[in-house]
Amino acid sequence: AKITYDEGASLEIVVFFRIFAGSLFMGFWSVFSYRKNLIKVVSQSFHVFNKSIAFLVFLIGIFIAGMGLGYLGSYKFIPVSLSVLLFFTFPFWVLMINFLIDGVSVKPLKILAFILAFFGLSLCLGPNWDLLDIRGISLVLIGSLCSAGMIVGASKATKVISMHNLIFFSNSIGAIIVGLILFLSDSFSLSHSPSGWLGIFSICILFTIGQFSLFSATKYIGSAQASVMLNIEPLVTIATAILLLGERLIFSQVIGVTVILIALLMASLEFSNFLTLPKLLNRPNCKK
Repeated sequence: AKITYDEGASLEIVVFFRIFAGSLFMGFWSVFSYRKNLIKVVSQSFHVFNKSIAFLVFLIGIFIAGMGLGYLGSYKFIPVSLSVLLFFTFPFWVLMINFLIDGVSVKPLKILAFILAFFGLSLCLGPNWDLLDIRGISLVLIGSLCSAGMIVGASKATKVISMHNLIFFSNSIGAIIVGLILFLSDSFSLSHSPSGWLGIFSICILFTIGQFSLFSATKYIGSAQASVMLNIEPLVTIATAILLLGERLIFSQVIGVTVILIALLMASLEFSNFLTLPKLLNRPNCKK
């Protein structure tokens, strides 16, 4: 996205096409998969779609639009490496949302990891407060909260409706929201360089693959574990920003990144132990 912005593409255009691509791809996939009994499947889908599920899918669509506009929008104001660190507070927001909605208790080690992660963030952001734009910080935090809402919502929605339908409908809603923003702000433009269009095309492909994989993961392992496993992404993003964008972290920021990774590892190990404990207790020799 950062490279595509440098080629003249606007934030709204990038977000619109990447969400629209996911909707279009899943729409074609669903039609092709159910081509022999398409009418029956469509009627069954509308039968399953009660008001509560429809409202949940609508919320997920809003979260998808907010995540894209917030996270990708922050790249215009703050460095990518610092933006991704702020964005990846969302696994902890997932835990908080699960606690508020379902009463899932937050373990002491997770609370400690949460505090430690924000200490690491303060080390990363401290030397750059004069250079950082409050707009970028606000945008990326909005994107982080929307990402958490999307993951929690998807884990619940996929228990009722199919993955294809969820991605198709939620992305369609997100595309409509971003499309309206484009229309009202009069920022729609197709006059981009070949490199800009190549960047947009790459973003569409990568986003569709990533979103389908993420939603599939939440269906099988739940929102909390999926969000914790996503913590590998900051490493990939920061490394890519250093290699492709020439960004550099000073020593205190390297320490901050290390602290954040330790905090994320603590949360991952604690969650992993929580998952394996019931399996161990159900073994015959443990029941004795």
